[in-house]
Amino acid sequence: MKPAPEYRPYPEPREARYSRWFAVGAALLVLTRLIWIEAVDLPLNLPPFLQLYLVGALSALWLLAFLVRVLAYCLDWHSARYYEKNANQVQQGWWEHHRQKVALIDTVLVGPACTNPLQRQALFSADHRPPTPQSTPGGATLKLLQVFGDDLVERERQLAKLLVLQWQAQRPDPCGLQPLACYWQGSLSAWRAFAEQMTKSFPQIELPEKPESWEGIFSLDSIIDRLHGAPADARILCAGCQSWSPGQGSHLPAGEAALLWLLGPQGGVGFTRGEWFDADTEQLPTVAERALQQSKLTSPPSVCVSFSQADAPLDWNTGQHLLDANFGALGGLEGMVVQTLAATCCELQRVPCAWVASDPNYTFVLGVMEPDDSTI
Repeated sequence: MKPAPEYRPYPEPREARYSRWFAVGAALLVLTRLIWIEAVDLPLNLPPFLQLYLVGALSALWLLAFLVRVLAYCLDWHSARYYEKNANQVQQGWWEHHRQKVALIDTVLVGPACTNPLQRQALFSADHRPPTPQSTPGGATLKLLQVFGDDLVERERQLAKLLVLQWQAQRPDPCGLQPLACYWQGSLSAWRAFAEQMTKSFPQIELPEKPESWEGIFSLDSIIDRLHGAPADARILCAGCQSWSPGQGSHLPAGEAALLWLLGPQGGVGFTRGEWFDADTEQLPTVAERALQQSKLTSPPSVCVSFSQADAPLDWNTGQHLLDANFGALGGLEGMVVQTLAATCCELQRVPCAWVASDPNYTFVLGVMEPDDSTI
């Protein structure tokens, strides 16, 4: 998980023991008087002003030492308060940054179990039945009926075009949309097919020749940083498609899907930064607690969306909405599909929705989708 700044407590300042200081001062004066009287090499009838001078000098030395001690305590006390104040400010600033989020303005998900928003919402219905896997010589598959052929490259190109057409059906007029940046999960060939269809369907939108590669939670972090403080109409486009072939080391049927996000500063379900989990260096309960703390929750949400995670013994409700039977194995697109459906569930039920997903850089990542503040 992302380490929060931690500071050792400042050593507690030691206050001067006034009673001891006063006792020492009095004892010093008495002792000085006794030594003066008992000294054999000095006359016993010294002028009073010399005795007064000696007592005054010792008193001044004692008072100077006492004031230095009090001053040292005051400086130490102020240093402790200054240290504590700055440490709290740094920690508070870190948490404010860590709790920033972006809004999902629009989304499209095309897969074996859904192609439009109503079908996507139906995935959370008790009456929903997952699609039936198809048997092929290579193994079981879950594929879209609208995509043809066996070549994976060509299927992904068709998926990318189908994604744009479905977005056009959902949003015929994007109202002068021009993304600040574009992220893509998938092959460059599929991106070119996506961009080609975008030019036909939305000629006013200009896409880069080569998009930024989607790097899981790292990309999401970068997007949140970029959109924080941006104008309300600022948008970032994230999309991807994947057609998985049978027999690539997964126990699930080979699936395929394509999706699109349109992210903005506000106005939709809140995407939080999430937390990563590294099984070699971290404890999962600690990471899960941090993910809840990020969304200011004291207990796990009642709903959670995920694919099966063998290394995720969480006390979250991960078995309630498993996506395995609806999408099959999706490779690098799995995380984005999980987050898409967690956002759909959050929007549908108006409650926070947890999610657990794979990530290209860590064992897996987890977080919480938050309902749109303006609709609660």
